[in-house]
Amino acid sequence: MAKTAKGSGRDNRKIIIDTAISIIGEKGVEHTSLARIAKESGLSKGTIYYYYASKNDLIFDIADLHMERISATLFSMLENEKALSREQLLTAFFETLLGSETRSRLHLYLIQEAVSGNTVLKERFRKTYARWFSLVEKAYSRMSGSRKELAAESEFIVALADGLILQTLLETDMPPLDKIVSLVRKIL
Repeated sequence: MAKTAKGSGRDNRKIIIDTAISIIGEKGVEHTSLARIAKESGLSKGTIYYYYASKNDLIFDIADLHMERISATLFSMLENEKALSREQLLTAFFETLLGSETRSRLHLYLIQEAVSGNTVLKERFRKTYARWFSLVEKAYSRMSGSRKELAAESEFIVALADGLILQTLLETDMPPLDKIVSLVRKIL
């Protein structure tokens, strides 16, 4: 259970995480410090350090929360909509990942941190991506039965989503999502 400031009713951990996400989304992981989080959150440095001994500890919590939010949205969507077509599944998956510029930026910055040598974060991404691969594969399997290519197709879709996040943030001249989904559907 998250700790709150005595008598304040505020969830300090949530305040810290929300502030850090905002700063990371704007400036990146490298330019985010616990001191800056303290300043922008209105919490003392001591309070920040009470919850997080290091920036890495905070980054791990943010990465877990970020990936879990996306995963929960996708799992919920698939469980509640048993009769999704492949097009609907692809559209929903891409919209979930591309739906928020802040979330997209955070995703990209966390990936950058993971591939820049943060081995613990890299391993967390691997585990989450494995869950996403499995999620897409199971959904596709329900739609079309067992096929040899399902695992590769699922990994392709997740990789494509990361590429779309990057292109969206770079503001490239991308075709509309429905055209991308239609093309992917033709390929797969």
